[in-house]
Amino acid sequence: MKKGSKILIIVAIIAALIGGGVAGVIVLLNNLSPRTVVKTHSGPNIHVEELSYFNGLEKIYGKVYLPQDTLGAKPVLICCAGLGTDSESWKGLCEKMAKKGWVTYSFDFRGGFPGSRSAGSVYDMSVKSEKADLEFVLQRIREEDFADPGHVYLIGHSQGALVAALVGAGFRREVAGMVLLAPAFNIPDLCAEKYPRNRDIPDSTFFINMNLGRKYFTDGKELNPYKWLGRYKNDVLILHGEDDTLVPISYAEKAAETFPNAELVRLPGVAHRFDGKVTAKMHALVEAFLDKELAK
Repeated sequence: MKKGSKILIIVAIIAALIGGGVAGVIVLLNNLSPRTVVKTHSGPNIHVEELSYFNGLEKIYGKVYLPQDTLGAKPVLICCAGLGTDSESWKGLCEKMAKKGWVTYSFDFRGGFPGSRSAGSVYDMSVKSEKADLEFVLQRIREEDFADPGHVYLIGHSQGALVAALVGAGFRREVAGMVLLAPAFNIPDLCAEKYPRNRDIPDSTFFINMNLGRKYFTDGKELNPYKWLGRYKNDVLILHGEDDTLVPISYAEKAAETFPNAELVRLPGVAHRFDGKVTAKMHALVEAFLDKELAK
């Protein structure tokens, strides 16, 4: 055998070993979930732990809120934040539902906002990438011992609600029900209005509340958010402010007509954000919906 051929064979073997090592690391990471008790609440007690997952080599950071009674599988609520918002925006609802016996989970989308604790750049984020994140999280949460796989629900706000709706429509058996707060079904229209021609999309654009990359707009223009909603037969609660100027309520009306079993609750005097005095009302409506779901 010629010397050059031997060198090529050795290089190929080393490359295979390295590749196998990387693959092994990925498998290991995918089966690890960093858990750290970050706070213990009382009255009644709930436990909050970091529960992050690795999708390949990229970490998706999240927190799980566990009820005091940890025996047996529990209903689960997965929370999806809006554009430029982190998982802490769900803290109040997560604590409230955990005290009622639910397991609640909130996470940062990859590149979902500057400083996200999950991997990824804001310039690589889009509705499609967030949809992939939620699909991955949904799969992993359903495998956890604390989860009742027949009672896993999604809740999201704005872009997070759009992402939840798209995932729910694609995973009809895995998602028992959804709550959509001011769902941003208008994102494809906004992207097309901003940049009618793809060649005009720059590498960076300040849009709504943060800088976004070219991918956000090219992916956004390709979305048909209502296409598969009619296949989702489970219950959907949509809450939308009548004074929402960022996402006109007409988009929620169309969604409510497309879902077979959706209830649209119009909130007079409420804009796009569910904060301040609106928070308590939103929590009450979500609790009532989820209580009704479990009572079936």
